[in-house]
Amino acid sequence: MKKGLNWKRVLTRIGIAIGILIGLTIVFVTAFVVVLGPKVSVTTQADTVLAPEMVPPGIETTVAFVNVNVIPMDSDRLLEGQIVIIKNGSIAEMGSGSSVDIPVDALKVDGQGKFLMPGLSDMHVHLFNSENDLLLYLANGVTTIRDVGGPPIRLQWRDEISAGTRPGPNLLVRSPLIQQLNWFNGITYTWASSGGIRTANTPEEAEKLVAEFKAQGYDGIKAPHGIFNSMDVYRIILASARKHGLPIDGHAPIPLSYGKDKTRCWNEFRNLGVEAVAHTEELIKIVDWSDKSIRKTARDVADDGLWVTTTIALIQSILTQRYNLEDELAKMPEVKYVNPAILKRGVAWLDIKDGWVPGLNKYEADPDSSKEEVLEGISSYIQALGKMFVALHEEGALLMSGTDTNVPLMVPGFSLHNELEAMVDLGISPYDALRTSTYNPALYLNSLNEFGTIEAGKRADLVLLQANPLEDITNTRLIEGVMVRGRWYTRADLDTMLDKIAEANQEVSEE
Repeated sequence: MKKGLNWKRVLTRIGIAIGILIGLTIVFVTAFVVVLGPKVSVTTQADTVLAPEMVPPGIETTVAFVNVNVIPMDSDRLLEGQIVIIKNGSIAEMGSGSSVDIPVDALKVDGQGKFLMPGLSDMHVHLFNSENDLLLYLANGVTTIRDVGGPPIRLQWRDEISAGTRPGPNLLVRSPLIQQLNWFNGITYTWASSGGIRTANTPEEAEKLVAEFKAQGYDGIKAPHGIFNSMDVYRIILASARKHGLPIDGHAPIPLSYGKDKTRCWNEFRNLGVEAVAHTEELIKIVDWSDKSIRKTARDVADDGLWVTTTIALIQSILTQRYNLEDELAKMPEVKYVNPAILKRGVAWLDIKDGWVPGLNKYEADPDSSKEEVLEGISSYIQALGKMFVALHEEGALLMSGTDTNVPLMVPGFSLHNELEAMVDLGISPYDALRTSTYNPALYLNSLNEFGTIEAGKRADLVLLQANPLEDITNTRLIEGVMVRGRWYTRADLDTMLDKIAEANQEVSEE
């Protein structure tokens, strides 16, 4: 007589098989991350780091800028024939030649025919553990940056810069980006971003993360990315940030970015009480693109005191990245300063595309899509973005310059000049563009008593230019020298930094 099927034993074996399968999956993912994955780790991106002795130390002494034209940025004006005295990292005195005594021990910098303005700010950057980027900012006159989505190593860099033991711009560090991800994407994306992404799938996890970021010493919270779709978690992040006294900005939640009822979406977003958004495009995701709607949104933004970081040049560049990526890269001599590991970030078959090159660039068009429709879509998007920016400016909204480097094709430091030029191309004055990068960031940070304008008592973050940027915004590229916290870097120093970075990148690329 045949015995019946032993279902208990069958189920046990099925359970064992499932357990083995799960175990093998975990082993595979771990092996991929540790051994087989893309080389975007801290170590790999550090392969190009310049040794301290290769970096010009600059000059830290009393400095006198003599007979220089000063653009103080407290209003749209130019002060000619000024003497500016720098002592102990601060602006000690400023005035006409007859009213200021130059200290006998001062290093004199001839300002004849040159223009001194406050250092520039990029309020939306991604360092991606590429330490040489700090020097690229200095070489471009960018003396303040805000890293949005930084792992704890950035906090160490910030403190070292502040202490004067590491060369670089004044650095603010927002927390890692908080995402809602499944377990697999949580592992792969957190790893691929070198710790710049953290996962929170419940309100409890979100609240715990914000408290952790506060304890670690972050300067603020990076609000959820666009794929984040839980309004409950989003609200908890906002509430927790306020509770811990941390400023917050970033992206709009996906239910509002892609909701069909745009009026409801915009009103709901306003009611959240968000203090700032990381891109102008966050606004055009939420509202419709009619002239009337854009104008009303800009007026609401101004009335609410909502800060907007610009990131215009990036969105404009997507049009050429879609189908002409290789040609566009070939036209960018500054690409040689980009860390080679950043150019090739990501894993195509996992659809993690954070690189710049073909095959790893997320902005490239799907080959199966209609080229005409793709170009029409992005062109309409860029046009709406431009209209929104102009409306924001005209309505008196609070704007800060930001570029989203190292997102393709935004080269650290260089992209800030692209951003200023993009603003002026849309119709605002050079002075108003410069204000988004000097006075306004200091105002946003409640630090106007420290930087943002040129006046006695403020931190000596300065850029000396060969020509007047108030007449032509492209003159911000004509840098004669840069001073950050009172340390003076000559044009020769800045060229040395750039040359050494390009050489280090070339050596790694050839290995």
